[in-house]
Amino acid sequence: MYELIGISLSLAALLALDACALILTAVAWRVVAPRTSGWRAAARARLLFTLRALPPALAALFVFALVVPAYILNEPAHTDETVGVKLLFLAAASAAGVLLALKRVGATWLATRRLACAWMRQAEPVAIRGVAIPVYRIRHRFPIIAVVGIMRPRLFIAAQVFDGLADDELAAALAHERRHVEARDNLKRALLQAGQDALLFFPVGRVLARSWQRESELAADEFAASAGKAAALNLASAIIKISRLIPAGARPVLPAGAHLLGAEEDGLSRRVLNLLRLAAPDDGASAAQSSTARTLPAPTFLFGLCAAFLFVATRPDVLKVTHAFIEQFVAALR
Repeated sequence: MYELIGISLSLAALLALDACALILTAVAWRVVAPRTSGWRAAARARLLFTLRALPPALAALFVFALVVPAYILNEPAHTDETVGVKLLFLAAASAAGVLLALKRVGATWLATRRLACAWMRQAEPVAIRGVAIPVYRIRHRFPIIAVVGIMRPRLFIAAQVFDGLADDELAAALAHERRHVEARDNLKRALLQAGQDALLFFPVGRVLARSWQRESELAADEFAASAGKAAALNLASAIIKISRLIPAGARPVLPAGAHLLGAEEDGLSRRVLNLLRLAAPDDGASAAQSSTARTLPAPTFLFGLCAAFLFVATRPDVLKVTHAFIEQFVAALR
């Protein structure tokens, strides 16, 4: 019973803490979002990813660095306590969410591997100056131009894209994809999908995930447009041309990939308008919009937060207080 209570308590705490922290970060984004309208998209994307990744990171850190040690060090091995129905239900829901997240990660990896292998069977290597990752020309119904893979990304470009874009337009589109590679957006997308699956009954995080996806596309556009106003116009032209090449009803299938048009078709007009704004002559309004905020990268922020938390959590008096809360929590869920 000692082990069952400990496992159930850890799983229930993981679910409850993740859900509460996610609700707080979602509310925080609603408050902060209007004040970030003048930020560059890259800064907004970093903030959104941090807000979405923070709840599960904090929940896991709290459970494994505080709850588990407090339980092991202060709970008697022989106890008359039993696992209540409420605690067991929360633990089961948490376990199901964790298993579903692991399944999503495995399924995404397998689907991406199969897709890349299928494309590679009819791929033609292409040497493009300035592109560090392998580039392949493929025949595909959808006018694909996409980075596929996480650890070893590869760039696949449909034949009709080569035929339909001018050299400058293609260069701007490749700069967009380069930003996705450098920002590791495929890895971030996979992590956000797995984090959403871990919360079976709390769809709140989808708002942050969708917002991050929109801002990551805008950030890649702005990176490509940083080469100059002509580059911004060339990318806008490339987006319009490729969108016109899409067959009716066709959609790309990219489990862990980033393609030029993004996942939201209704966001294309916003991206084109943003590129046209970047290509417009500079004035006071555009200068204000180009202001950026300095934000810590998500890994740096999370690492610092974890280090501070571990410093506090390892104190014996903190573990005793935590165990007292554990006792009350278990009693309330009987």
